[in-house]
Amino acid sequence: MVALFAVGACSTANARGVEAPPTIGGKQVLDAASLQAAGESEMSYALNLGYVARVGGGGVSCWFARTGPAKSDVDPRLWCGPVQVPGTSAEADWVPIPMKRVAESADGVRLEVQPPQVPGAGNRSVPVGNLVRADGRTSVPGEVRVDSAGPDYLAVLEDDGAAPVDAVGGAVLRDDQLEVRVTGYAEPASWRTPAGELRAEHGVGLRVLRVEVERHDETDPAFDRDSWRGWRPQPSELALELPERRRVVPLDRLPEKGSALVVYTAPAGEDSGAAPALALSTVGARSLEQRIELPSGKPVGELPAALRRKAVPDRFTEVGLDVRVGGAAGKLAVIGVRMGRQRPVSADLRHELVTASGADEALVEFRLRGDGLPDSDGAALTAPMFDVRLADGSPARVVGTRGGGGVFPLAVVVEVPSDARSVVFGLKPGRKQLPRLGDVEIAPGAGVPVPLEF
Repeated sequence: MVALFAVGACSTANARGVEAPPTIGGKQVLDAASLQAAGESEMSYALNLGYVARVGGGGVSCWFARTGPAKSDVDPRLWCGPVQVPGTSAEADWVPIPMKRVAESADGVRLEVQPPQVPGAGNRSVPVGNLVRADGRTSVPGEVRVDSAGPDYLAVLEDDGAAPVDAVGGAVLRDDQLEVRVTGYAEPASWRTPAGELRAEHGVGLRVLRVEVERHDETDPAFDRDSWRGWRPQPSELALELPERRRVVPLDRLPEKGSALVVYTAPAGEDSGAAPALALSTVGARSLEQRIELPSGKPVGELPAALRRKAVPDRFTEVGLDVRVGGAAGKLAVIGVRMGRQRPVSADLRHELVTASGADEALVEFRLRGDGLPDSDGAALTAPMFDVRLADGSPARVVGTRGGGGVFPLAVVVEVPSDARSVVFGLKPGRKQLPRLGDVEIAPGAGVPVPLEF
């Protein structure tokens, strides 16, 4: 194990007085100081493995937390800190360590320390009450200063737009559920957080990323489905890759659409190892790993061509395809397009995530609206009628549709070359037996061009 800074005696928690020894259920906790020492030993492993990071300039100490009807009663867990659980805010976190009752006598209760319950990345835990040590010293968790950051520190903070970072461009990672654009970077000597002025410990330096995020799995209604064929699409994973450590950036700490600051520590010095990278992992049967160097945005390896393009245009002007259904003349309007590597499609009221067949292919989804068409739930019957043509006149492969309730589906997904800049959207003529309409002829007009210049 790598040597650690002192764990225990030199806590940044401030002593606030001396009180009676801790009790549980009115019985004194025997060998309380030994329990604290055992907990601090357990915490050294959590620190060394990067499950938590030191904060506050001192060591990590284990405390009892006041609770219960008696003034001296404590929670049956130790609370060890202050630390920071990577991915949380800038406030101090505390790790609970359960204690098992192994003996009880007239003298008191004897306990045994269990493994720490380290929260998952991005999840905070705080003591259930004020803190007390075996020697009677006390502290209030909320008053602990967080003024230094050790190895493995990573905080995700709200961005008010005023943070002093240098603008960067071109550093973009995206898949079909998450899009991240690095727009700012800094290597400050200190950084002001809601918890105070933060500095890095010796041997590491502070780094700050400003990221623009869109979580398509939250903002794209195509993913808001209850019934899936097989597994529901798993959220993508965003991580910082630094020498000897990969640190996950919790998605639930990021805005659905907006900007955030990622403040972290990295090894200092010219010999600190390989260039740091930002990694995006697409999870599932058709998994994908993408990386870019920081702060340059240079791709590490080859990124799929479809994901180097924008997902949607900045502006889209809808186009309408003339179509006659029986005696009714109306239009099937293309009201939006989206390009990517994966899209949800549906069949038999269940959804599945389809993937482009190759690295040089892309999926394009056309969102549709019927105007002036008769009332019929015929989308499943008309789905095979789509006819989308590439620039050379060849047909694009239709991989699926989604949505119903009308004559035509609400969306159709086709596969095109990843460098396609336009297609012609159309329908094949034919006759269909549609609900509430019976046997009707469907007669489309000429296909309409749909630009893909985005």
